Amino acid sequence: MPQNRDISTTFAKGLAVLGCFDGRAADLGLAEIARRTGHDRATVRRLVLTLCAEGYLRQTGRTFCLRPKVLALAGGMLQAGGFGRTVQPLLDRHARQLGHPITLAVRDDLRVLLVAQSTIAGAPVSFGFTLGSALPLLHTSLGRVLLAQAHTPADLIARAPRTPHTDQSLTDPAALAAAVTLTRDRGYALVDGEFEPGTVGIAVPLGRVAALGASVPRGTGSAEGFASLICPALQTCAAELAQGMDLARLT
Repeated sequence: MPQNRDISTTFAKGLAVLGCFDGRAADLGLAEIARRTGHDRATVRRLVLTLCAEGYLRQTGRTFCLRPKVLALAGGMLQAGGFGRTVQPLLDRHARQLGHPITLAVRDDLRVLLVAQSTIAGAPVSFGFTLGSALPLLHTSLGRVLLAQAHTPADLIARAPRTPHTDQSLTDPAALAAAVTLTRDRGYALVDGEFEPGTVGIAVPLGRVAALGASVPRGTGSAEGFASLICPALQTCAAELAQGMDLARLT
């Protein structure tokens, strides 16, 4: 395939190095970074030392970790999109009314990327996800909504990891495709125990590019009963967000 002369391959390699720090491990050595990026160790060493010199990585002995400066990149996007002035207060207000945290997410190829979360007192914490955290595309309600928005969901299902997270996780491509079709037809996703045991996830579309979701403990109620209570609140929140923010900034 001919190389695109408008693209800096060196810069792309540097971004791939930053992408290695995905939360699975706080510190990485050169050998692991080389393995994750597929680049040779000499190239990785130059890229890593450059990122250290620019303040994006810190070296401790033979390992490296991200520095807080990386947050400035995300902060610029969030501030330009009015997340602090518009999105966060709106999410917080609806989350207080609902009694459950609300998450705003977009699709980043084969994963779900969290871009905003409500903050309410006493909210339950499951795995401690934060802004920028990635969730699986196939086994979360947010992922199902984002798949339903895609032009070729079958291709994404075929390429995305189908490793089950619980005994209830769907792994058959046909079953996953049927779940995505159901999500598209009824306008919301309902995922019961496929990502977190005993947890029901409900999500709705936000325009054509994003999704809003909430998770509740399974308890003794039915998943459909939770959906009937939570979906209207999420849909109302999505409608207000669509009016108050530039959704194109999420693409």
